Amino acid sequence: MNILFLTAYAPVLRMHGGGVRMYHNIRILSERHSVHVISFVENDEERRLLTDVGAICESVTAVERVPDFRPHWLSVKPFLVREFSTPAMYRAVDHALRTKRVDVIQCEYLQMAQYRRPGPFSILTIHEALSSNAYKTFQKAAPAERFRHFYRWMSILNYEIGMCNRFDRVVAMTKEDADYLRSYAHRAAIRDIPIGIDSAYFRPSAEETERLVEVLFIGNFRHAPNVEAADFVLKEIAPHFADLRFVIAGSHVPATLPALPNAVFPGYIADTRKLFHSPNTIFIAPLFSGTGQRVKLLEAFAMSCPVITTRLGALGFPILNGEQALVAETASEFRAALDRLLSSPALRVRIGNEARKMIVQRFDWATFGREFLALVGRATSPFPGYVPLPSDFCKVAHYRYTHA
Repeated sequence: MNILFLTAYAPVLRMHGGGVRMYHNIRILSERHSVHVISFVENDEERRLLTDVGAICESVTAVERVPDFRPHWLSVKPFLVREFSTPAMYRAVDHALRTKRVDVIQCEYLQMAQYRRPGPFSILTIHEALSSNAYKTFQKAAPAERFRHFYRWMSILNYEIGMCNRFDRVVAMTKEDADYLRSYAHRAAIRDIPIGIDSAYFRPSAEETERLVEVLFIGNFRHAPNVEAADFVLKEIAPHFADLRFVIAGSHVPATLPALPNAVFPGYIADTRKLFHSPNTIFIAPLFSGTGQRVKLLEAFAMSCPVITTRLGALGFPILNGEQALVAETASEFRAALDRLLSSPALRVRIGNEARKMIVQRFDWATFGREFLALVGRATSPFPGYVPLPSDFCKVAHYRYTHA
């Protein structure tokens, strides 16, 4: 089959979690099908990185993203639609549909749902349930800001649910996100396919028991939950462990983060494996907002490093507190969990080993590869257990007629 794969961000490795998932999704689909990628890029560096994707698929087209910042007072669509709506992308999509016999159109991120076209079987990947995030922002808003955030929440919810109902299949990263979307989008066929990892590539070297223990957090700081997490680490945890080094790694570090004598900011690290030194790297992820699955945790687990995170951060992983990770919700709980790990090398080793075992058994790309292929392979049949709607039968009839 010919698959048109549309991405809001560059589907490349070592930039952000969504890019990792998209890269491997493209790679796996290309083993059986012809995949044509059209991706937004923001700069020449992303355009250059995108050429690497050309080695694993049929074709790659880069489109510079030029957001529309003009006021649209009467529009009920959220700003994320205009932010990713450019004439160049519309032309690229329409050209691909005219010149290639497209069987499946797969839109990555809600921002790309606007490029769905009637005819091809359609798949929408929801990397995060954005309306859930908007609702939580509304809940926390100051009284003077509540109406604005309420309107934003309603706008995103209406758009997200409407688009879920329009696509033939919707994929979420976690069971929690899938259940949330189903609670609103009653007509949508939604399933969860988590993010995987190459467990042979991300694997610990020999244990570095002589190395000094340090605490690590990694994130792309253009993503607000990562800024919130790093700020929490530097204000609520690091000052209480003056002799312990805290490494805050990632690109676009904001100047608002506190500078502490025991904290270092190495910036963007292309090969994050260099940051993990099992069992003496303790990965800390105080994530209190955002949805979806966290690639940073996949990497830490695969590298056999002990992890402290929140229940929200652990979504998508079958974690038992004290087994594959330590779970904390407050500053005092995070400090107590860190104390436990610092005082017990054996606990660090045990938790790290259990975490890696979980990754190898349940999150290797070989497992999810079969699900990606099955997803597009069911272009004319619903998921098991899904009761088809009349519109589904119309879609099947149209597909068979046009591809006869």
